[in-house]
Amino acid sequence: MTWLIVIVIAAVVMGAIGYFSSKDGERGENAAAGAVAGAMGCGYVILRIFLFGLGIFLVVKLFGWLFG
Repeated sequence: MTWLIVIVIAAVVMGAIGYFSSKDGERGENAAAGAVAGAMGCGYVILRIFLFGLGIFLVVKLFGWLFG
């Protein structure tokens, strides 16, 4: 559940950055775009970390099966 909290916090922070860095007429649209971009970017990083860990795990299992 911790990864979900990290993604939500990243979405809130990027939404606030998108809101405050836009012009008056486009604040809502840019806040939503910033929130989506922040959540997707954070989710991508977490996915890459998971896949890296999974790769290390599979290599260790393979070496254990070959030489164990």
